[in-house]
Amino acid sequence: MKHLLTLIMLASTALLLTSCNDIAADKVVLAEDRFIERQVIFFTDERNISKEVAYYDAIIELKNKYPEDLKHLEVVNYSSDQSNPKVQSPVYPAIVVVDNNQVVTKITGKAHKDTIVKSVSNAIKKW
Repeated sequence: MKHLLTLIMLASTALLLTSCNDIAADKVVLAEDRFIERQVIFFTDERNISKEVAYYDAIIELKNKYPEDLKHLEVVNYSSDQSNPKVQSPVYPAIVVVDNNQVVTKITGKAHKDTIVKSVSNAIKKW
């Protein structure tokens, strides 16, 4: 009888602690996740800036065309991206345009400046 009572107490304590742990984990996930209404995100690798010249030129041109829309351009560095797997881009450099939490345009790897500008401009015009 003592063993049964001990087993029930341990099981109920484990169940209680496990459920509290899941609630805390959900709160952390919710705090990390965020709804992105409209955002342009630039993924950069500081180790290979020479490969990103077209992206920088495109960003300058886009900022001149759409200053308000690119006012809050988010830049994600390769080093910080490795610490946050939720925002990882498979290829660097990359530009991602998000609208209502959905990726509407994504340009990755080697690309021409005009291609980047045209693709991002088309997405921004639909905002």
